[in-house]
Amino acid sequence: MWASIAWRLFWRELKQGELWVIAFSLFLAVFSVVSLSGITQGVKTALEQRSAQFIAADKVLRSSLPFNTDIINHAKSAGLATAKQMQFDSMVFAGDAMQLVTVKAVSDAYPLRGELLLNRDISAVLPPEQARPLQQVWLEPRLFELLNIKLGDQIELGAAEFLVAGIIQSEPDAPLSVFSAAPRLLMNIADIPATQIVQPGSRITYRYLFSGKNNDLNNFERDITANLSVHDKWQDMDQESALGSALTRAERFLLLAGLLGIVLAACASAVAANRYSQRHIQSVAVFKALGASTRQVRLIYGSHLALVTLFSLVIGLMAGQIAITIAQWGIQFYFADFAAELSIRPLALGAVTCIICALLFAGRPLWLLSNTAAMVVLKRPSGLGFRIDLLQFLSGGLAIFLLMWLFSAELVLSVGLFVLCLLFAVVLLACAAAIVRLAKPMAAGQNSARRLALANLRRRLWANSFQLITFSLAIFLFLLLYFLRTELMDQWQKQVPDGAPNHFLVNITPSQQTELVTFAQEHDLTLDAFYPVVRGRLTAVNEQVVTAPASKEATTEQRVGVGRELNLTWLTELPSNNDLMAGQWFSAASIAEVSIESQLAERLSLQLDDKLTFSIGGQQVNAVVTSIRSVDWNSLQPNFYMILSPDLLADFPSTAITAFYLAPDKQLLLNQLARLMPTVTVISVDNIIKQVQAIISQVSLALSFILVIIALAAALVLIAQIQATLEQREQELAILRTLGAQYAFLRNALLLEFALLGGLAGGFATVLAELMLFILQKRVFDLPFQPHWQLWWLGPTVGVIVVTVLGWWQLKRLLHIPSAQLVRRVLTG
Repeated sequence: MWASIAWRLFWRELKQGELWVIAFSLFLAVFSVVSLSGITQGVKTALEQRSAQFIAADKVLRSSLPFNTDIINHAKSAGLATAKQMQFDSMVFAGDAMQLVTVKAVSDAYPLRGELLLNRDISAVLPPEQARPLQQVWLEPRLFELLNIKLGDQIELGAAEFLVAGIIQSEPDAPLSVFSAAPRLLMNIADIPATQIVQPGSRITYRYLFSGKNNDLNNFERDITANLSVHDKWQDMDQESALGSALTRAERFLLLAGLLGIVLAACASAVAANRYSQRHIQSVAVFKALGASTRQVRLIYGSHLALVTLFSLVIGLMAGQIAITIAQWGIQFYFADFAAELSIRPLALGAVTCIICALLFAGRPLWLLSNTAAMVVLKRPSGLGFRIDLLQFLSGGLAIFLLMWLFSAELVLSVGLFVLCLLFAVVLLACAAAIVRLAKPMAAGQNSARRLALANLRRRLWANSFQLITFSLAIFLFLLLYFLRTELMDQWQKQVPDGAPNHFLVNITPSQQTELVTFAQEHDLTLDAFYPVVRGRLTAVNEQVVTAPASKEATTEQRVGVGRELNLTWLTELPSNNDLMAGQWFSAASIAEVSIESQLAERLSLQLDDKLTFSIGGQQVNAVVTSIRSVDWNSLQPNFYMILSPDLLADFPSTAITAFYLAPDKQLLLNQLARLMPTVTVISVDNIIKQVQAIISQVSLALSFILVIIALAAALVLIAQIQATLEQREQELAILRTLGAQYAFLRNALLLEFALLGGLAGGFATVLAELMLFILQKRVFDLPFQPHWQLWWLGPTVGVIVVTVLGWWQLKRLLHIPSAQLVRRVLTG
């Protein structure tokens, strides 16, 4: 019988519209989680695919040993596409000219990801019999000036001669470091034996390139990793490069946006569940009066909740999947090579979200609802207002935390954001209660709209305090995401502004610096500072010899070092894109000191006062760590892990590096510079800047789409909260109308009440948003903090306008109901 009653109750309330509050809140939770997780996963996949272009493959295995055919065969059997690449430095000769180059020899399948753009048109400079020569090379544009050659000329590489078949216009895995000084030469790997360069003991880097589906790649990596030697290493995008850092920061933006959506969806479910249980107190009393037991009532409403949950789940999953599909079309429009990957994770998260919200938010109210006594049927309960239920708060808090954790899969981030929201709720509840109590003297008399509004605020003390929390939280999340979308994105963009240095000059000797400054002044170029550079290797820490990372010869007690030579510099002034985190910068009296980049210090477990030993030019140099710096790797400026005091390196032979901006219409100046100073290497980072700016633009678009969803969720939370007080407001209006209150008086009081609530909520949201922005800028996104003055007027203004408009929209119909009809509605329930 109870199942039949539950089914009829479900359909009756669905048709009459009584069910929409709880059903729509569950739908909102499911839709928010499915759409946000699907969209963020889609954008993340697109960014991962874009990052794969920067290494020309999905996975790259680097080795110092010749190619292992077993690895290639294993990859092919796993359904992966493969390519091979060799890289080494060598001299090329063109007549009397010679130049050190970085040779990149690739197989025919290269690149597996990204696009290699070559200018191959040499038919105009070749006779017909040489139109298709066997051995060809492609060169970076600057090599033509350095070697004084043109298309169709021949150069010598090792023991073989090659035809210069074209120009490298763009390559996907171009070096992202400004210290990659040698210009690049591209050739086919099949022509390497003819050069006779590769001999036993030659320093060659071998790269295996793989591409395919994520699952296949992960399984392949897991299968072969155990059999790799110390000479083999998986290569990923350098997270400290400008592009690697941009991609990491983009993922943080999207993850945070998704977490904020989870909080809003949970708030909507909590408000709706509380109102749903209060609306059915009379129905349960009727059931009890007709002989139903508490157990039967729980079965009826438990089944009812299951049907509501299933209904909302199905509709929410369908709507969420539609949103994901639309988003994928948009992503594909901006990421032309984006390949969407089918994933059930968003749908699974949506289903789990619906179940958690239904059980932990609605479970407790329904349990209390079933305890309603039959005597309640004889009187209208006064419990339609706000009731404090500690267990419901605890279960709701647990639900929010579980949802955040499931969505982000990052425990630390979920705990931090949850604790911050909890502290905010406690502080806001106390402040709201204090402010509402202070309104008591001003509310005396109730003979004006202002006093009636203040009296209403005070009368519903705890209900209004809880409303302030939800209003403030909704406005705060909207403001936070808006400023993430605008202010922080603008700051990120400004770190690579228009006119940022796009060319670096490397290998500048001291005697060339004056000549270079004169050249820059003659052609209106602005040079950055000159940074002296020497190469050195960290050999010991506190007189303990360090070993290369992952070395099989290392003991468990041996300290791990960097494993390669570092670019060392000495400076008297702290670089502009560096901030001291600990210690003191060099003084005029500094002797044998070194400053360490913070991430390297953490990786090597270095602390202040540690003694470091370097090998520089065959000489041993000792220095004490006196400061630890944070470095902005996104600035595309010369950055260094180690900066030594001037007294240590001043006597070592060194070269310098500097940077400058060169407009596109002045590119011919590079040829003049190459002829003037042929030993100075010019490195262009235009491609890196364009890629970083493209990532910023694409993430900004994704956040705009998510912002629309968050704004919709925030509005629905506000509507659900206003609806939760609808019955109580009907009673109050019926009494006031009976006592003769006029329409204008009630309208003004209602608008003023919501304006006060909105202003307070907007003010609290502003304070929290500024605090959260400070934390995010400094700790999460590594951006300099700047006060957001717009926030201090925008927050209260948005609060007043949004809360007042939504409140009036929801309640204006009550003011138009005739007094007699309104009284009958209240009396009949």
